[in-house]
Amino acid sequence: MTDQTRYRITGTIFLVAVAAITLPMLFDGDGIAIEELPPLDVAAPEVTALQEPPPDPSYAIETRDLLETLVDEDGFARDTGTKLGEPVLLAERDSADLTWALQLASFTEPERARDLRDRLRTDGYNAFMSRHKSGEQISTRVAVGPFVERTHAADLKRELDVRYEVESIVVHFSP
Repeated sequence: MTDQTRYRITGTIFLVAVAAITLPMLFDGDGIAIEELPPLDVAAPEVTALQEPPPDPSYAIETRDLLETLVDEDGFARDTGTKLGEPVLLAERDSADLTWALQLASFTEPERARDLRDRLRTDGYNAFMSRHKSGEQISTRVAVGPFVERTHAADLKRELDVRYEVESIVVHFSP
């Protein structure tokens, strides 16, 4: 088939398609009648004054004052030194009902802590960070856990100390 024949067939198909679409429109008449709707009568909403008195702010003030005694201006708990909302890691205690974690390192540069945490997670460990404030010094601790039994943390300690060349410590974990 030559190019000229192919162009003529393509052009004919195009013209037939255009005719099939436009001819029914020409013979349809006026089409669908547009119905005019009456305008909406929008009345201003009725506003009623609040009948009950505003809440007593004393509870909020008492709670704020209590929170100020528990947390410093940077958001660290005064008793544990841990950033509010982050896991609390404390020195070991003799108790059977505690949850445990394994603290691998503590960094003053958060980027180094993040790098170690990410490396641990890549290697399949449940690693997390917890910021701690001592005086004016803020450090970021990297830990793995939690563990229900202290023996699990102690077993993992030996493995991680060798693998990551650290001297980790078993600590009490509190979410």
